[in-house]
Amino acid sequence: MTDSTANDHRPLPDPERCRTKYLGQALDLSDCLVNNPAGCEFAVRFGNGVFCYHHDRRIFETPDPS
Repeated sequence: MTDSTANDHRPLPDPERCRTKYLGQALDLSDCLVNNPAGCEFAVRFGNGVFCYHHDRRIFETPDPS
């Protein structure tokens, strides 16, 4: 018998390097806030912005200052 929880666990990116900002449910996109995202396999440039497509991007997003 295998433990699916342990098998499904993916390590999260380094929070010192990887930050995102959720743009809302209507778009379901996250802005990539990294200064130089060129080396990231999950960063996709679109127009003037860079979006993050990491599976767990909502976990390491930057809190919105309220």
